[in-house]
Amino acid sequence: MKLPYKKYPTVAGGVDLRAICPVYIALTARGAVRSKKIEAVIDSGASNCIFHAQIGEAVGFDIKAGRQEETYGVDGKSSAIYFHDILIYMPGGQITIDGAFSYDMPVPAILGMRGFFDNFKVTFDPTGQLCEVERIYQA
Repeated sequence: MKLPYKKYPTVAGGVDLRAICPVYIALTARGAVRSKKIEAVIDSGASNCIFHAQIGEAVGFDIKAGRQEETYGVDGKSSAIYFHDILIYMPGGQITIDGAFSYDMPVPAILGMRGFFDNFKVTFDPTGQLCEVERIYQA
């Protein structure tokens, strides 16, 4: 699938281009309620897939019951993240990942190395302002 880059305003008043993938999340239980559509940033610099905690709470996750870890952003500030098994619905199929939730997210979701890049081949094309994502099926 080919995903066009999306323009996001920066704090300094400029514009930033980001590769965005539309996703939905849910508990892994059969028949669980899905979230509303989430615009998730595809981020090769992120170690994990992280979703805003309010989105997780809206579909039934007990956020703070998850395995807690600290994460550090490029600004050096730490943040608590809480890991859960998360069912993600996206173009190309659904996957279950060990993803995290955070109350300190500046965006609704980030798709990172563990969970996303190990399930999808991702090619960034800044000249065409597209990101191509292809599902990897492992035996």
